[in-house]
Amino acid sequence: MTNARDISLNLLLRVQVSDSYVNLLLPKELAKHQINDADRGLVQELTYGCLRWELQYDRMIDHFTPGKVLSPHVRTSIRLGLHQLFRMRVPAHAAINESVDLVKKYEPNAAGLANAVLRNAERAGFDSLVSTLTNGLNTIEALSVKYSHPTWIVSGFLSALDLDGRKQELEQFLASNNEVPQVNLAGLSDASRLALDEIGSEHGSASPIGYLAEGSLDKYLEIPGVRVQDQGSQLVALALGQVANLEGTWLDMCAGPGGKAAVLESLKPISKGELVCYEPNQKRAELVSNALDKVHQSKVEVRSGQSAPADSFDAILLDAPCSGLGSLRRKPEARWRKSPEQLPELTTLQSSLIDSAVKALKSGGYLMYATCSPLVAETNTQIRGLVERHPNMKLVDLPAILGALNPELKLNASRKTVQLWTHQHRTDAMFMALLKKD
Repeated sequence: MTNARDISLNLLLRVQVSDSYVNLLLPKELAKHQINDADRGLVQELTYGCLRWELQYDRMIDHFTPGKVLSPHVRTSIRLGLHQLFRMRVPAHAAINESVDLVKKYEPNAAGLANAVLRNAERAGFDSLVSTLTNGLNTIEALSVKYSHPTWIVSGFLSALDLDGRKQELEQFLASNNEVPQVNLAGLSDASRLALDEIGSEHGSASPIGYLAEGSLDKYLEIPGVRVQDQGSQLVALALGQVANLEGTWLDMCAGPGGKAAVLESLKPISKGELVCYEPNQKRAELVSNALDKVHQSKVEVRSGQSAPADSFDAILLDAPCSGLGSLRRKPEARWRKSPEQLPELTTLQSSLIDSAVKALKSGGYLMYATCSPLVAETNTQIRGLVERHPNMKLVDLPAILGALNPELKLNASRKTVQLWTHQHRTDAMFMALLKKD
């Protein structure tokens, strides 16, 4: 029978060679194997843990194997061993032996090398080894190793935190990206929130409709109007709903996979208003329809492959395609897939979508621009460009609006845009800006 470490090794290798995310691969892989709950948990911890700490473990491996080129099977097997040695309650002999056995299955000749690396790492000890690896590095390089983030991402986060008056919180934010996130729920109706309260669900700390899930999701998702959704995403839609005319026509411009659209629609159930969803990708458009069908009886129009007509909408939500670096705790592999060379293409697309949104917005209407990224190029730089290109678009004081939704958010009141932070708000690091068209 395939054991948990074999399953994790297979998952990690598949993530390396494909564009799939582990949160999508993991349930399908577990469904193939008859393993108990403890082993399922072991697979999850091993897989996510090795993805989060990949850079740090590779530096350890390279330290003990200078000049050697290791195959993906060997390197990944050693990463699994290091994770068990340093971040799990696995006896050292078991962590080493099981990992060496994984190497033997695929490359028997490399078993001795794997054994030597793991035993040398155990003898050195974690703190001493990290100190050795970071000795002589500058601050950004040392933090890159200590918290397993590429240096360009560490620098980008530092700039974003500095802009928000939180420069001193860089290490806290990096550390929060390596924590195991709690599953967040949205209660999209009074009845669903009452049901969540009745079963003792803990309220979220950021969103007024947010809850935290414990254990199996089945009991939560059986409740009509409940869906899995980060609280930061909930706040984006809720904030727009605070100012937009309920009886107007709203557009969710890049709606896939449908979470924010579901929140927007929940704000309009008794109004004569209309929500329209645009999603250029057909598969994601289907996800939007499914998300809305599960939580709302009303039928929302979902369009794919269309551009929005001019002066047609009273409120527009543009959750723009972005680097996604604000959700690294949930998608740890994203930090290894993204590169600074990809940003120009992304920011060009964001600017184009902003211009289309402004054109589609009626006079007096509101535009909410959001990204799941704190990088300045995707956030404040985009808003500065928007206002320069469209002088009739005026920033609205968004911290005040979110403060009315939740006075405990502790936002930077000296700016009109909002940047959420994982370590502070327990959400994805969402950016949002609200503008009104004169």
